[in-house]
Amino acid sequence: PYWNGAFVTDENGEGTFQITLPDNLTTWRLDVRGITLNNDNQTLVGQETLDIVSTKPVLIRPVTPRFFVQGDQVVLAAVVNNNSGSEQTVEVRIEADGVTVNSDLTQTVTIANGSSTRVEWDVTVDIVNQVELIFYAAAGELTDATRPTIGQGQDRLLPVYRYDAPETVGTGGALFSGGQRVEGVVLPQRLEVENGQLTLQFDPSLAAVTLDSLAVLQNMRSQNAETTVSKFLPNIATYRALALDQVGLTDDPMRDTLEFWVNDGLQRLYAQQKPDGGWGWWVQEINSDLQVTAWAVIGLVEAQAAGFVVDQGVLDRAVGFLSQRIGGQFPDQQAFMAYALARAGQPNNAVLATLFEDRAQLSIYAKAYVAMALPESDTTRINTLLDDIVSDAILSANGAHWEEDRDIAFTWGGDTRTTAIVLKALLQYRPEFELNQNVVRWLMMARRGDAWETTQETAWAIMALTDWMLITNELNADYTYSATFNDQTVIEGEATVATTREGQTLQIQISDLLRGEVNRLEIERSDGDGALYYTAYLQAYLPVPEIEPLNRGIILQREYRLTGSDQPITEARIGDLVEVHLTIIAPNELYYVVIEDPLPAGAEGINPILGTEAQFGTQPGLVGDSSRLFGWGWWSWFTNIEFRDERVVLNATYLPAGAYEYVYYMRPSVEGTFNVIPTFGYQYYLPEVSGRGAGSLFRVLPEDE
Repeated sequence: PYWNGAFVTDENGEGTFQITLPDNLTTWRLDVRGITLNNDNQTLVGQETLDIVSTKPVLIRPVTPRFFVQGDQVVLAAVVNNNSGSEQTVEVRIEADGVTVNSDLTQTVTIANGSSTRVEWDVTVDIVNQVELIFYAAAGELTDATRPTIGQGQDRLLPVYRYDAPETVGTGGALFSGGQRVEGVVLPQRLEVENGQLTLQFDPSLAAVTLDSLAVLQNMRSQNAETTVSKFLPNIATYRALALDQVGLTDDPMRDTLEFWVNDGLQRLYAQQKPDGGWGWWVQEINSDLQVTAWAVIGLVEAQAAGFVVDQGVLDRAVGFLSQRIGGQFPDQQAFMAYALARAGQPNNAVLATLFEDRAQLSIYAKAYVAMALPESDTTRINTLLDDIVSDAILSANGAHWEEDRDIAFTWGGDTRTTAIVLKALLQYRPEFELNQNVVRWLMMARRGDAWETTQETAWAIMALTDWMLITNELNADYTYSATFNDQTVIEGEATVATTREGQTLQIQISDLLRGEVNRLEIERSDGDGALYYTAYLQAYLPVPEIEPLNRGIILQREYRLTGSDQPITEARIGDLVEVHLTIIAPNELYYVVIEDPLPAGAEGINPILGTEAQFGTQPGLVGDSSRLFGWGWWSWFTNIEFRDERVVLNATYLPAGAYEYVYYMRPSVEGTFNVIPTFGYQYYLPEVSGRGAGSLFRVLPEDE
């Protein structure tokens, strides 16, 4: 709470200062170190420490979970201490926003001197995004007030998570010239729910789109090497596009923000590089990953080309790692590595020649990599590859895109990512190609909210669309636009140089939509330079009790047990040690897997890394027939495990087909009946391969008296 490195005393070595201590009950240590000269010009030093206790005569301490789930029935509490020197009659009160309080808001208790009393309130969590709580205690002029100590932000708000499963459908498009477009929105008959909304987004240029998507990437909690690059690499593309005088970014705070995220990503990347020059998906992994390393090289090279200072030693070691290992890999992986080496100025011409000759074995996106890696003078081979790619384009009312005919999950593949990579290749060599406009339209339609489905899709889409934005000069927009919904005007705007980064968003609740007939969305724009992009997404929330577990390539099951028992439980007492058994069944081999297991709001996961609890039983193990897994230990599969406030997250770079069990511990801490969100698992770069377990109720009982 206080630091002063140059406090001067009087001639007696005495001085006075004032500080305001934080509002909590604790012991503070005052550490004073002095230095002076005596009359003989000798240096004298000294040190003294003093412990002081900060408290109040009447002190209130809240007891709350770290988060809630909508519909939770919770016993909130506050412990009131009386340190006044005499017995006190204390009025204890709660102010709550986001919960329905089923007890008296104000309760009166009598507390003996030196004692404490617990006051409780039964509450039900409303359908909100956060809860604000304030606790008060007053005994005459002796008062205290506090918010939850574990809340978020200055107001210490407690987040609230939905107890439902979102289902999303949508469309989108672009108007590149003056005209009108009509979209129809029909509520599917199977969505007999009132909880949800239609979100309309209008962007006067791709600058607004890319900035929104960048914000989504920056807010991701994952910090593996791939996401680190995926966060800062699109920033570089946007920085390059927006660092133009006509956009006014020279003195714009956005420039500082972009520079910060790029430099932050570079430092994270430096810290995660392994001695062999490569990177793993997670820093805990023993071996470097060729995909991740190639992606890191591309990020370092692009940062250097944009004028950022890059540690050349880090880049050289990574290039050396790829150069030594490019031979003997899968063709698609070789194409990615060859593209990265070419971007670094070290093309492997022999590998590129072989890949071109064997191009029939390549995925569509890998052909695009090879085309972009070839020297621009090699027009014959480049045009052959691009012609092959264009011939595979799928044309529809939503635009043009590409679909792979093989499983490319292990190379982070997906149709949206492939389409974005192909667009980047087409813009590099055929910027005026008439198909490009339709590809842009399809990519905008493929957006989910403010971004695309995976970090790879979002990163490549931002980079390709930024190239398109520069080619079309749409930052110099000059037109007006409007939108009506069911004949009512809902959006009006003007696209100019000053507004190209300013999109407009409108949400319409499902309860306000027409049922049994088409809801008509009509979009219109005037003639003029620039493009208008729009998306319309209908998101409905299906209550967890009404949905079944889902198997789309991953089967998940969760059980709670008391330590030492084989019987499943649905309730436990505060302070009990509860085993959480996660069963994960992979019918087929999986790549880059994420398993998320939400906790009951009234319990906290025990992180074994912290060393504050028993260490046994915290390692995931294989169950069933594991004889073909070569005897590798559990660490060969789950390489990163995170204990967060609201969930436990497992990550595996590769999971062979089989059954797995992970056991961890949680400790109930707050009384109540809690909705437990289902366990969910998916392939990080191909999320349609996924699975969902069952939701449940878990009751936390008070401690034994």
